[in-house]
Amino acid sequence: MPRTVSAAARIALQAPSTGEAFIPLVTITHAPTNDVFRVCANTEKIVSRGQVFTPHAFTITLPVESGEELGSVEFQLDNTTLLLVDMLRRITEPAAFLLEIVLASSPDSPEYTIADLLLREVSWDASAITGRLLLDDVLNQRFPRDVYDPIQFPGLF
Repeated sequence: MPRTVSAAARIALQAPSTGEAFIPLVTITHAPTNDVFRVCANTEKIVSRGQVFTPHAFTITLPVESGEELGSVEFQLDNTTLLLVDMLRRITEPAAFLLEIVLASSPDSPEYTIADLLLREVSWDASAITGRLLLDDVLNQRFPRDVYDPIQFPGLF
């Protein structure tokens, strides 16, 4: 199914050349520590819906939408400022990512959004943090989470 985009985005996508820029915004949160990082792939700060996204070098590779499998987003963030290394060292569960792409002329209206991504398979060195962003695979989780047996739950039997 095709994605719905604004008229301005459609014109920019179909034009042979345009002055419009598509800017990726990434919100990284870690619930237990309440850490929130907002970065944009731009040379200056972007304010979107009242939130300030600081410029930072990163690359993303969007998944192929085949409809047959859950795709993963490849993410690489420049690590020269050690922005996320402290958070990555402290976390015990994956950080959540919200990926949005906005037009530079209308940063308050995301054209493309992928929410609820979890950072998996993360590694870093002095120059870059790399990882794979995946959706939480709820279909393969054990249900019910607890084992109900007559010893622990006698009222059920």
